[in-house]
Amino acid sequence: MTAARLDLPPGPVLVIAPHPDDETLGCGGVIAATVRRGDPVHTVFVTEGGASHPNCRSWSRARRAKRREAEAADALRRLGAGEEPRTFLRLPDAAMPGQGEPAHAAAQATLVGVLDGLRPALAVLPWRRDPHSDHRASWVLATDAIVASGQSPAILEYAIWLDELGGPGDWPAPGEMEAVVLAVPRAVKRHALLAHRSQLGEGVFDDPDGFALTTATIARLTGVEELYWRPCDAR
Repeated sequence: MTAARLDLPPGPVLVIAPHPDDETLGCGGVIAATVRRGDPVHTVFVTEGGASHPNCRSWSRARRAKRREAEAADALRRLGAGEEPRTFLRLPDAAMPGQGEPAHAAAQATLVGVLDGLRPALAVLPWRRDPHSDHRASWVLATDAIVASGQSPAILEYAIWLDELGGPGDWPAPGEMEAVVLAVPRAVKRHALLAHRSQLGEGVFDDPDGFALTTATIARLTGVEELYWRPCDAR
């Protein structure tokens, strides 16, 4: 696949992360680059991440969610964005509300408020057909909020699970998206990912069957480039 080099537009950036750790794995390079050039970046964490270790006994789901928020804050600090704004929508991990449900409307209203305050030049969203229900639902939520806000920022979409779990229909169709890449210092993302100890299999939560990022997934998502999909009709 041939991908063009990404030139980030100047101005504020909105990042949508379905779960704490997606901000680092998917777009930590954009976050770090935005901060380095002196523009604001507002990261919105959509779900509370509490479903990653469902059989944990010593940590309640609410306590696990607070731990994951703390990890996300530490990851942003490691990316240089420790003083940048962030919003935790705290929607239920693996059970996000759909369009038309009150919780979706409330989250959309919060996100419209973020958009109104930030006026982003760029919105970085999860890939619309990433094979994880929360990622797809987060794209719908973010897109609904952008439309409701009346704004039209440039859009980039990042995939987390497409390479590992995606079927033929999950990939961009011909003429739908353009692949673009951003050069990223490998050490920056690796350092930030260390903040997400609960997702690295380090035994933070007492659930031996809980989720843990594999070595292959970490290597794939913390290389020297970040891949994004840009809508072809935006050029």
